[in-house]
Amino acid sequence: MKLYAFSDFHLSGDPPTKPMDIFGDNWKNHREKIIESWTSTIQPEDTVIMAGDLSWATHLPDALNDLKMLGSLPGRKIIVRGNHDYWWDTVTKMKRMTNNAFEFLHNNALQVNDIALAGTRGWIPETSRKFTEDDQKIVLREEGRMERSLQEAKKLNCSKIIAVLHYPPFDENRQPTHMMQLIASYGVSDVIYGHIHGQQNFHNLPEELGGVKLHLTSSDYLDFKPLLIQEW
Repeated sequence: MKLYAFSDFHLSGDPPTKPMDIFGDNWKNHREKIIESWTSTIQPEDTVIMAGDLSWATHLPDALNDLKMLGSLPGRKIIVRGNHDYWWDTVTKMKRMTNNAFEFLHNNALQVNDIALAGTRGWIPETSRKFTEDDQKIVLREEGRMERSLQEAKKLNCSKIIAVLHYPPFDENRQPTHMMQLIASYGVSDVIYGHIHGQQNFHNLPEELGGVKLHLTSSDYLDFKPLLIQEW
């Protein structure tokens, strides 16, 4: 049994209505690359954490082509919302329309073997030049969701807690955000995150902050292959 992380697929149907190779040749046929690497790596007993930005669709019915494809792949699948997941709806509706193919990490905690998972989307760092009062409200809401999730994770009494975010828990200077400080205060061992794309943005990524290991799982960063987090 293994735990993997893999995110930021930016799917748009088949054939794609929004081809991603405009962002680089490495994105060419990325849907097929994801399917091939997933099916050759993930076993039915494994779990895959997906830290957001799965489909470009703006409404849940429009995302079903992408979600049903992902849902048909092997393994248990856990999702945190990304900033481009406009199709996101109530958890009840998402489960119903995807035939319970996914579990959603949203105001809750989930358990994988002896690991507790806490998570939320997150938001831009407080030090961003574009940061506004509206952003501050979103940050506080996301921190509240993460804290509730971490509290639920603690109740599971697992050997360790892994936090999942879409947005990175650090700013452009690679300094920790308040969200990162909150996560570290709960004794979390690892943070899984996505959102960052492009070779020019992959430099000097922190491997650890506050004693917590960090794992970027954007599909282009991982060469469209799942990242192994834990093996039992």
